[in-house]
Amino acid sequence: MIHPGMPAIVRGLVAQERYVYLCTNAILMERKLDEYQPSKFLTFSVHMDGLSDEHDLAVCRDGVYDVAVKAIKAALKRGHRVTTNTTLFDDANPERVRKFFDAMMELGVEGMMISPGYSYQKAPDQQHFLKRERTKELFSRILGNPKKGWQFNQSPLFLDFLMGRREYECTPWGNPTYNVFGWQKPCYLLQEGYAKTFRELMDSTEWDHYGTGRNEKCADCMVHCGYEASAVEDTFGTMSGFGRTIKLTVLPTSR
Repeated sequence: MIHPGMPAIVRGLVAQERYVYLCTNAILMERKLDEYQPSKFLTFSVHMDGLSDEHDLAVCRDGVYDVAVKAIKAALKRGHRVTTNTTLFDDANPERVRKFFDAMMELGVEGMMISPGYSYQKAPDQQHFLKRERTKELFSRILGNPKKGWQFNQSPLFLDFLMGRREYECTPWGNPTYNVFGWQKPCYLLQEGYAKTFRELMDSTEWDHYGTGRNEKCADCMVHCGYEASAVEDTFGTMSGFGRTIKLTVLPTSR
């Protein structure tokens, strides 16, 4: 939201009836709300890494959790759609995460998105990234007995995958990233150059070289950008996936 042209960009996309998820840490959100009109096509996706202690520690700044909560309340009061996105690491406490889910639902957010952190090579702190088996253990403890009121803004099959109840191959092209340098290859988590056009990205990238078991950089990755697309494909591409999705949507506690 620090980008001075963002309100105009959002207005243009909404006018085309494109769904916009505007990701923000909410530090500037409340003071910028007048620049955005509520719309079913616009959702503020607020980055929240847990309750106040965990979130403020994660962003290295005291008081940010309270600022974000205040901004979320202000946005909801004005009729905006609001979701949250949360990245979890090895030091996450399952009970605290569950209480965080309760707190977000009490605020009235539309849905929550969660994902394990990815151990990208340039990160200064490597010790807290989740290994694959630890990811399954942690998310099983968090999601194994979900509360009825929890609403997640993502595929229920992906949540099954995080708990180790389903296996998927990565779909690295499922969330293509475009920035000022071009289309990032092969996904936004790996930095292996750029393509000038989307067609070049699709045709020139060796997709079979990526994913767990194919590339050491992907060994522990279970991130939503690659695997949620696989879960969605399972939902709409197989009868078993479609049936499981319906069951978990109607009866989420069956997880």
